[in-house]
Amino acid sequence: MNEMETAILDCNSRYYNMDTIQLMENAGRSVAEEIEKRYPPRKRIAIFCGLGNNGGDGFVAARFLAQKNDVTIYVVGNPDHLQTAEARKNYTILDNTSVKRRFIRDTSDIAISDCDIIVDALLGTGITGELREPYKTLVETLNAHSGAKVSVDIPTGYKTSVSFAADVTISMHYPKTDNCITVTIGVPKEIEKLVGPGDVKLLKRRRTDSHKGDNGRVLVIGGSELYHGAPIYAGLAASYLVDLVFLACPRSVAGIVKGATPDFIVHPLSFDHLVSEDIPTILELASSCDTVLIGPGLGTCKETHEACMSLIPQLKKTKIIDADGLKALRDHLDLLTDEMVLTPHRGEFTMLFGEQSIEEAASQYTCTIVQKGVCDIISNNVKTKYNYTGNAGMTTGGTGDVLAGLITGFAAANDLFQASCAAAFVNGLAGDHCFTEYKFHYTAFDVVKALQSVLLWCDTF
Repeated sequence: MNEMETAILDCNSRYYNMDTIQLMENAGRSVAEEIEKRYPPRKRIAIFCGLGNNGGDGFVAARFLAQKNDVTIYVVGNPDHLQTAEARKNYTILDNTSVKRRFIRDTSDIAISDCDIIVDALLGTGITGELREPYKTLVETLNAHSGAKVSVDIPTGYKTSVSFAADVTISMHYPKTDNCITVTIGVPKEIEKLVGPGDVKLLKRRRTDSHKGDNGRVLVIGGSELYHGAPIYAGLAASYLVDLVFLACPRSVAGIVKGATPDFIVHPLSFDHLVSEDIPTILELASSCDTVLIGPGLGTCKETHEACMSLIPQLKKTKIIDADGLKALRDHLDLLTDEMVLTPHRGEFTMLFGEQSIEEAASQYTCTIVQKGVCDIISNNVKTKYNYTGNAGMTTGGTGDVLAGLITGFAAANDLFQASCAAAFVNGLAGDHCFTEYKFHYTAFDVVKALQSVLLWCDTF
């Protein structure tokens, strides 16, 4: 796991009813137990705590270690500014213990009493870059001390020019460094495989100094005489995530699509369905876009299939292939690359890959696959996750187009696998919001209207 995956797991654990206070208690107790295994009791232990949850782990460890040792915590910063309710609670619990407290507000406060063991609970996996003061000077001072040195989860300053020289690192749930000790904190392995709000909340954010277009431009290629709603649903979903949505639609539906919302930039194509003669126009439109969605409502006529087969290898962009675009790929799997996401339901998957498993297909063709169903399965050639949001009401036409639009929007600035996980969760949760309000009496447009509240809920979870 990398730092982002760790943060996602922490957030999703809360969603799946693993309270942070419970995980912090498990982590701190595990640290204390590992220290007691290695060192005899009646030691002088100094625990250096930051203001985040790594420091909270240190407060819990201090409470357990104080039963047989002389423990002092050193809080770096003002404890009134502890960053989480869980860290504050565990700090307050120490009021009724023998644990002594010292405070380091700047480098002038760095003075360490004699101790046998130094515990680093300063900064966790969410901190990157070179250490700032007073952490830099503090770590240098601690490294010069003769006491045994233990880090909680990861050494402060790990892989920077100044890092805590731990003799032992006790990592939570999975290894963070070479030669660390890994302890369980009670998170079931199964939760690692489940999609949750963390997969949405921790995606890349808009920069405050950005300009129009900096936060994503997407192109949707879709629509035909019979199916004008599909590209509209996909474009609307993407519009909540990016700055600009372009639609390339056959002339037979371009007027309808343009009239759906002023948020689209619609380019009519030359004929009543997609034909090969439109490819130069599409390539020009795509040149300024980050991601391209091919397929919603395109239809299945022979000319359109041929145009898709010619367009896909020429389009040197991240591509999401959905619906009729998937049908065009049949017997042309050599066109698949690691810059593609496919969004088949079970029948479409079997049409493309036969009896292969999703993991086998994703690995063989190095693409990302989102198989839609009661449980959405998201897989690339490295990992697989499962999404259980959604309900039977989402069999209504158009919800798959909403999903494809969400993937396209998220993928404009994010890894394809992560974009696919986020989209599956948001799409299903929007459907669940509709079910709460209307039972099964809702449409794909209702799902679109629910997206804003779902995205806001994920952002603030």
